[in-house]
Amino acid sequence: MSTPGIATGTDVAEPRERLDADSTARRWSIRKPARLPLPAVGAVIYIGIRLFSLALTDFLLHHGKFRQRGPSLKEWIGGGDGGAYEFIARHGYLYQHDAGQLAHAWVLSFFPGYPAAIASLTWLPGVGDGLAGLAVTLLAGMAAAWGLVTLGLKVTGDRRISLLLMAIWAIAPGSAVLDRVHSESLFCALAVWTLVALVDRRWLTAGALALLAGTVHSTAIALVVAVAVAVLAALVQAAPTQAASAQQRIALWVRPVAGLLLAPLGLLGYWAYVAVDTHRLNGWFLIEKYLSHMRFDWGTSTVRTIIHTFLDVPSTSRLLVVLAFAAALGLTAWSLTERLPIYLHAYTITVALMAFTTSANWMSSKPRFILPAFLLALPVARLLAPVRTAVLVPLLVVLTVLSTWFGLYLLVIAGLAS
Repeated sequence: MSTPGIATGTDVAEPRERLDADSTARRWSIRKPARLPLPAVGAVIYIGIRLFSLALTDFLLHHGKFRQRGPSLKEWIGGGDGGAYEFIARHGYLYQHDAGQLAHAWVLSFFPGYPAAIASLTWLPGVGDGLAGLAVTLLAGMAAAWGLVTLGLKVTGDRRISLLLMAIWAIAPGSAVLDRVHSESLFCALAVWTLVALVDRRWLTAGALALLAGTVHSTAIALVVAVAVAVLAALVQAAPTQAASAQQRIALWVRPVAGLLLAPLGLLGYWAYVAVDTHRLNGWFLIEKYLSHMRFDWGTSTVRTIIHTFLDVPSTSRLLVVLAFAAALGLTAWSLTERLPIYLHAYTITVALMAFTTSANWMSSKPRFILPAFLLALPVARLLAPVRTAVLVPLLVVLTVLSTWFGLYLLVIAGLAS
């Protein structure tokens, strides 16, 4: 699908000028260094943000209450879900079957894609599970940043907005997870490139990437929804095509439908694996409900938590979490004013709904649950685009400091799960 004024994204190799062998001027002239493509610049900025965030985390962990209560930087990076992912990377899905009970099946709530990526690096000399996990997180984050700038260029055609879109996502309130051994960075990388493939109408690529994302995180449901909406729109558009031959009309249908059939296979495949292993058709969902204490409740517990936070005397940590999540919900509504393909809106809304309608047992984790909805940053990027660079850079630095402190404060000082 082409958008007016936006490049198609295809790489066309231009013929190089032939050098004159007798021209010493050309032979010895110094050529200007080639400029990095804008997505590569975005990836460099992203890794700069992450390294700054890690350095700041290390500084905070050596000072004040963070020093008294906090873990080491290594423990922080591998804490939370990181321990489970490292365990799976090392041992696989091993647990004790105990008379049909699920009490020892906690590892099955974690999808296999991210630990498989960790295990793929541990064969290197001197690379342990923790280092491999951090490497996967940072490399996947760079891929996500590259893809997000690419997506921004395709839907806005504006270089500045595209870079800001990536930067704002990289410093969002839940972005501390992008410094840790968690699966969000890998999922975001696969998700954003799935959306890029949909914009380019590369149906099989989109389906395959959505399939892989389904092996990483349950939020891949949002990708399946996006692929389904995009395919439906393409089929409706192709239906009245009379001039095309029968073979061409079939081709217009086959690739989109094939991509749609591929998209949910990662999710369905892992859920089927857990069903067989636990001898329960809804095994994964039971583990989520009774071991992870996560369930679908139409958002009633989230609404109740938000109301109680503002009507009672809330703790500082709970107030910060609720304000961050409420801001994300507001941005979800604001993002609908953007002129984007309907499947991009469908993806964003589904991610936000999944974060909102799950139980509030892990309220402190909701900012990171909504992190894959990276297009929430687009209205803010458009708002900040006219601001001078001399003001933007210090502003982004301050926001990075606040975001890093926020993530560290929730886990270390407030003692909330993250």
